[in-house]
Amino acid sequence: MKLTNLKSNKAFTLQDAAIAIIIIMLFAGTIGVTMVNIYKVQAVTKIDAVASLFVVQVMERIDKLGYTEVTAENMNNVITQMRKDFSIPQSFNLNIEIEPDEITNNLVKTVNVQLGYNFLNEDRSISVKTLKVKEFEGETNER
Repeated sequence: MKLTNLKSNKAFTLQDAAIAIIIIMLFAGTIGVTMVNIYKVQAVTKIDAVASLFVVQVMERIDKLGYTEVTAENMNNVITQMRKDFSIPQSFNLNIEIEPDEITNNLVKTVNVQLGYNFLNEDRSISVKTLKVKEFEGETNER
């Protein structure tokens, strides 16, 4: 008795094709998710770099101001001017706090610059503190 083979060895079966498609879809899905995550990390890095640039510009401007110009009352005008000069968007919350130091007889002020923003439904902020020192305007000891 001669047995005949019902399955041909010349082509793919439907099962072989389905398995191949599933493997390709898993591979493509993994690559897609990885690409989206890379894009998100790049976007967060860019927005953080822009925010850092704004903070550096604000700190440099405050450094150029005189000791008497750096007051809590004057900061609203300074913030408004800096927003115009540096093109800081309204979505960035810029806050500058001035704290005088009574220990040094008001010769030093602590300046706290905080820039807050929301990106990808996440609140983020950068905060930098510096000191503003009153320059001595007295006699010099040069001979």
